Amino acid sequence: MSLRTNNTCLNCENLINNLTCSKHQTEVDILNVCDSHSYKDVFSKQSNCTNCSSFNLSSCSHPNSASKGMLCFDWQPSIV
Repeated sequence: MSLRTNNTCLNCENLINNLTCSKHQTEVDILNVCDSHSYKDVFSKQSNCTNCSSFNLSSCSHPNSASKGMLCFDWQPSIV
């Protein structure tokens, strides 16, 4: 069996807080995908709050939940 990655709303750059599509202004589901999908390839197994550019800053959407090992839909890579 081979594993592959599917294009879903979870890996689309249009996904924002609360599973909302910023392009279509609608709430989406984990299995949704559309023709406007724009793949966001920044997530990896190492993605978490501690390497998010908003960690411990006022730009963090969930400062009370942010911690090592956590990941949310607002994660942005840190520029090193």
